[in-house]
Amino acid sequence: MVVRQRGITRQARGTAGRRREDRFGECGRAATLRHRRAVAGEEISGMKGSAHRQPLPPGGARRIAFDELPSYVGYQVRRAQAKIFAEFAAAVAGLDITPGSFGVLTLIRANPGITQVALAAAFAVDKSTLSPVIVRLERRRLIRREVLASDRRCHALFFEPSAEPAFLAARERVRAFERGVAARLSAAEQRELARLLAKLQAAGEPA
Repeated sequence: MVVRQRGITRQARGTAGRRREDRFGECGRAATLRHRRAVAGEEISGMKGSAHRQPLPPGGARRIAFDELPSYVGYQVRRAQAKIFAEFAAAVAGLDITPGSFGVLTLIRANPGITQVALAAAFAVDKSTLSPVIVRLERRRLIRREVLASDRRCHALFFEPSAEPAFLAARERVRAFERGVAARLSAAEQRELARLLAKLQAAGEPA
């Protein structure tokens, strides 16, 4: 009686297992097969020993070959920008501000009533590129937009006085960060870098 009950139990378990397999279909059977192969692979790998394993370079990642990229001026400028932007984010952590939004706030504050078209031209970007930044700053009530009486298709941008304390706190952090970045170069190197970057920006522009 006990034997038969165990047989029934085994049979029931087998039926339940098949039902689970049927329920998951081919995906379930494929997953089971992959699992069995993985287990078998681990066992075989353990039997082969470490002598057959290919060593990884330090850090466990493949070393990247940059070819001629480091000789490109644009590549070096972009890498420097990426590093500085990452350090900027750490320096102003908790203030919810980016290099771009800080620059936009600074210009709007210094130029009350500036239009979005003029602001985009100052940053040498398209108006559509600047629009999302303007919208976010307006939603945070850091700036406001007013329709120009002379041209209702354009908006004048104004810095909100209530945002002054937050802006000044952010500016102090940015200034401290900039001093740290500048300290990596001598005074002469800073002047030379500024001159060379200005020369790159002016290239191709009408005299």
